[in-house]
Formats: sequence, structure tokens, C-alpha cells
Amino acid sequence: MKFSRIIAACLGLGLPLGFGLKALIAQDDEPAYNGSVFNEVLSQARQGKYDDRPYRKVTSASFFRFFENQLAKDSERTLSDRSDILPPFRKLLHPNGICLVGTWNIEGDSPYSGYFRAGRQGLVIARASAALTAVKQGQKRSFGMAVKIFPSQDPQDQSMLKTANFFVIDDLGGTYIDHFRDTPMTNDISSVNFGVDNAGQLLIAAIVTPTLQASETIMGSSPSVRQVYQVAELGEADPSQAITPKWIRIQGEAGSREDYKDFRDELIMANNDGRLRFEIAVTSDGELGEDKPFEVIGYMEFTESFESEGCDSRLHFNHPSWRTDLTHF
Repeated sequence: MKFSRIIAACLGLGLPLGFGLKALIAQDDEPAYNGSVFNEVLSQARQGKYDDRPYRKVTSASFFRFFENQLAKDSERTLSDRSDILPPFRKLLHPNGICLVGTWNIEGDSPYSGYFRAGRQGLVIARASAALTAVKQGQKRSFGMAVKIFPSQDPQDQSMLKTANFFVIDDLGGTYIDHFRDTPMTNDISSVNFGVDNAGQLLIAAIVTPTLQASETIMGSSPSVRQVYQVAELGEADPSQAITPKWIRIQGEAGSREDYKDFRDELIMANNDGRLRFEIAVTSDGELGEDKPFEVIGYMEFTESFESEGCDSRLHFNHPSWRTDLTHF
């Protein structure tokens, strides 16, 4: 179901766009962010490792708590709060995930700044996930990854480091692709189609889509693009001179794949000889909803994976608000 039809369905159910949204959080009221120590964030994310893997189900009731639209509230927090670790909270749209730890490596020449520059290396904590409930092969799964880059190559660095965050997805409506690493995940989500198979999914779509659209519009963002200027500004003495790619694509490096029922098993280090690589590709050419001429400029290499309460309920990825003053190559 197209975005516009979902909004129409929401209105048909008598649900106003963005119902339950709170007023815009003023910039002066945003929590102060001075950065984080890499190992402290990682330690908090590792806490509460699971003995039995949870399978968290998403229903329309998941988005409300005491008659409050929790999804709208959480969307506002993601856009306004730069914290890397938060008190326990539930990820409402991507509840089932696995954390990956490794390095960010830019090899090829790049016209872009910050941690898109050739030779840049940093530490990375990422969370790979599937939207809503479907996680198993044969189901229509919607894959995504949230990435947090620390501007240091030393895991023992005790400095307070301001991180850069970005988000990529394949298709919020889901695909039947067999392997997480085979799907191209980008920051362009404009062409997402929701395949609605039953009334429950229709109700979820009718709540999620207009709520996110309204939240992001109010908070100064876009429901179609996840901008990556935080990466382009990371490590720059004058962030106002940053040159940012419009588009980023993350995809597993080519190679043989084992079949696993749950996508999280595909990403466990023990099932991959202790190493996973994802290519980093960027471009500023192309339009929303179209194929783009991506160029691979580097890779993320992961050497640790874990599933835990800290990964699913403490690790926080700030969603950069929408900006119109960016310089693109």
C-alpha cells in the first residue's frame, strides 16, 4: 500500500494525522550532549545478554501507553536527544535486533568531508534489525541498520567523543530476500510500499505512517530521507564547510551465504569465522525513489556481535533533523 493510501486509511479510521503529538521541543530544552566514552557505551550495550533470544511482537497496542501515543513521543526523543545511552526503553518499530562492533574504514578517493574522507578510520557500534515482528526466512522482512561512529581508532580511548549517527533501510514494507547481507540498505525511503496482508497490519500502518510523518515534520525532519551530514561533519574543525553525500548505501560484501531461519543467526560472529564486512557506498546523484550510481568508498568490518537488553533497550541512535543548508558535491 502506498504512503498516500495509508494516510487515507488512517483518516478513514477516524485517526487524525500525528494524533497524540506533543508540542515542538525547543532547542534550548534539548539535553546537553558532550559526547561519550566508547568503552562505556559498549559496556552498557552489552549488559543483560540473553540466555533465551526474545521474539518481540508488534501490534497496534504496542504504540500506546496509558492512552498516550508512545510512538510520537519516542520519535520526538530520537530527533531531539543526542545521547548514546538512555535509561531502558522499548524500540517500538525495530524491537528485534543484534549489535555489531567493529571499525569504519574509508579507502577510496572521496570528494566528501569528515568520516567520508579517504583514509578515515573510526570505531563503530551498529544495530542490525528487522521492522515490526517478522524475523524469519520465508516471512516478509524489513531490514535496517543504525550506525554510530566514534572518531577514534583506539578502543581504550577514554576521551569523551561526539558520535555521528545514521540510519539505512531496504524496504519498510518488507521483502522476501533470504539474507540480510544481500539487501542494499539506503537512506532513501521515499519509494516504500507497505504490503498489507490483514486488518492488523492495516491498523499498524495507519498508526505508524502518519504519526512518523507528523512527528518528523514538526521536529524539522523528512519522512523520505535520512540525511548523513553528521558523518560528513565528524572530525572537521569547521563543520559549516562540510561536503555531504546525499545518499549512502550499506550492503554486505559478496560471498557465499549459509541459510539461517532467523536473520540474527546470519550475523553472529561464530557463524562467520569471526568477521563480517559491509560495503560503504555514496553518491550525490540521482533522485528520490530511483536507482542511483553509488560508488564504493570503503567498508565496515565487524568482529563482535551480541544480543542483549542493553542492545535492544539502552543503545540510542540520534536521528539527525532535516537541514537545507548542506553542501553536496
